[in-house]
Amino acid sequence: MGATPPPSERADQTACSAAVVEETPDAAVVANLGGAAYHLAAAAERPRNFYLTGAMGCTTPLGLGLALAVEEPVTVLEGDGSLLMSLGCLSTVADAAPANLTVVVMNNATYGTTGGQTSNAVLVDFAAVAADCGLASATVSTVEGLRAAYSEAQDEDGPVVIDCKVKSGMPAEHPPIDYAHAYAKHRFRSEFVE
Repeated sequence: MGATPPPSERADQTACSAAVVEETPDAAVVANLGGAAYHLAAAAERPRNFYLTGAMGCTTPLGLGLALAVEEPVTVLEGDGSLLMSLGCLSTVADAAPANLTVVVMNNATYGTTGGQTSNAVLVDFAAVAADCGLASATVSTVEGLRAAYSEAQDEDGPVVIDCKVKSGMPAEHPPIDYAHAYAKHRFRSEFVE
């Protein structure tokens, strides 16, 4: 099972999101609804961020499709509850095997968007599941650990899943996220279509 460190030993999610953008400033970053989106916006609000709303369980599949369509690095900031809803997508990611895809599971073992209920992520080792599907994987619980694993992932010949144990909670402040779907899609798409 995926052991979750006590809250005091988990990584800060905003700092982890910032590390991703710092390591790959040109990457497309698809963030899960709620916490992952808010932490990403707090760390680095930019046009290459796509905040997926109202589509729990679809973040990694959307990132996979994007990685197959573009040459730039694509990173998915996935939630543990969202990935649990579509765990089978990891076998599809392994089968498609885009070398430009990294999935970072922001694993706080809670459904943060709906009130902080404990998720079944406490029973699942996401890195082991990914490995069983044929994917390179790692588990980290510090910002430094994520930075190192994420940097290594960029040199892999295939997709990588990183189970990042993070603290629960929302950032104290973040820029407002425009959830107008047409605007969000156009803003993001404009970064990749000339």
